[in-house]
Amino acid sequence: MRLSAEMRFIFCTTIGLDMAKSYKITSDPFYVNGSLTMTGVDTYSEGEISLPLDSLNQEGVLVHAIYFTSSRPELIPAAQFRQLMQVTTTTKGQIVNANDANLLARREISVAGGVAEFSGPHVIDLVGSEGPYQEADNLGIVATDNIFVAMDTENATAVGNVEFRAVMSRIKIQPAAYAALVTNELSS
Repeated sequence: MRLSAEMRFIFCTTIGLDMAKSYKITSDPFYVNGSLTMTGVDTYSEGEISLPLDSLNQEGVLVHAIYFTSSRPELIPAAQFRQLMQVTTTTKGQIVNANDANLLARREISVAGGVAEFSGPHVIDLVGSEGPYQEADNLGIVATDNIFVAMDTENATAVGNVEFRAVMSRIKIQPAAYAALVTNELSS
């Protein structure tokens, strides 16, 4: 299970729960799709995707995989073009790094431009999925009713867009674990 050190601390030390025993999968895997078009060139843009969860019954989702597609990388002479995209459990003001506790997946695509030649595109998945998902794969747990997709670019000449597909299963979370997850999501 890919949880941050902060989340492992919350579950293991403070609450004393075994994470695998803190929830029960209640549905078959399903897809949540989302997309975002940037609001401006080289401008961080973010959109909210609603998840219909039953918070009164401590329902959450277990994220198995997230797959990205995006606008075509630009070939810009004498510059390095970068596209950065992410899916998080809370709203962010910028693209975050792999150590952010609320990051579910992040992808970076870069193309290095020379005078007449180009290197790339180079695809870097900091957190996420490349191959077919397995039901045992876990990128994280979402206990609140939304996730956020974001994109930013560097040295672009046009606005970009990103699409994602998340593979999830509904879960019933034990009350102590649910409280810790909600507190973590709302306080970061």
